[in-house]
Amino acid sequence: MSEKLNVSGKMCPIPVALTKRKLGTMLSGQLLEVTGEGELEFENIQRWVKNGGHEIVEASKSGAEFRIIVKKC
Repeated sequence: MSEKLNVSGKMCPIPVALTKRKLGTMLSGQLLEVTGEGELEFENIQRWVKNGGHEIVEASKSGAEFRIIVKKC
């Protein structure tokens, strides 16, 4: 089952904190789709996910908008 989190309009470190909080409520193996905007937010969420031991399944950007799919490990 996949969860969704939209962090549009939020500035760092809020998108990272929201991603961390959401993953904390999920079970291992579940997927989280994070959408938002901003280069810094895109990079920081990916960095935190990797450092947190989770897996980035997909990360894409279109203009200012991004989409990151994370697998909780």
